[in-house]
Amino acid sequence: MPVRRGSVSWLLVVVAVTAIAVFVALTIAVTGSSSLAFDSRAFEIGEDVRAPWLDTAARVVTTLGLIAIVGSAVLVGAAVVIKHHDRARAGAVVVGAALVWISVWIVKLVVDRPRPPDPLVHTSGQSYPSAHAANSVGWLALAIALTVVIPTRAGRIAAITCGALLAVFVGLSRIYLRAHYASDVLAGEALAVAMYALATIGAVAWQSRRESAIGGADRRLLP
Repeated sequence: MPVRRGSVSWLLVVVAVTAIAVFVALTIAVTGSSSLAFDSRAFEIGEDVRAPWLDTAARVVTTLGLIAIVGSAVLVGAAVVIKHHDRARAGAVVVGAALVWISVWIVKLVVDRPRPPDPLVHTSGQSYPSAHAANSVGWLALAIALTVVIPTRAGRIAAITCGALLAVFVGLSRIYLRAHYASDVLAGEALAVAMYALATIGAVAWQSRRESAIGGADRRLLP
């Protein structure tokens, strides 16, 4: 049974509003207190499970949140989607990635939260929100965009699951490596979800207007 575009649009609105609400709540909490209990607890859990092999794995996984890697993958994936004649979907993931990058750095400058002490990897700049965590949501967005080229339902589910797990693991690696507080990671991912949802809403609206315009032109050509 096909999904109506209006239903998809409303779902995206709900996702965007929810993600923005989470981000705003975290921002209020972070700016109102220099120390959050769950941030400290997350670091304690990281210390409890720390092991040399986990240090190595976390350093590898965390690179998947670099904008150079995620951005390149998004551009390649968008090109693949365009070849399958879905410019709106390709545009949504590219514009979403750009919005994520811009919004993260604006918030970093405004909030200006210091980094956690004693990181296990090189860090620089402000801590809130986590750019790596925000960028990693691009893997989920890309997986959703690429479902248009995956022929089987199982394949589509697997792709989306992998994209979601990458986002989760990159976020956890930032906490484990003490590069970010847990609140930085959650805020980065919430902000990214909101930006991708808004970009997709825009793409759906653009596609609807384009199809309406084409349909109107076709009707005018009829005798």
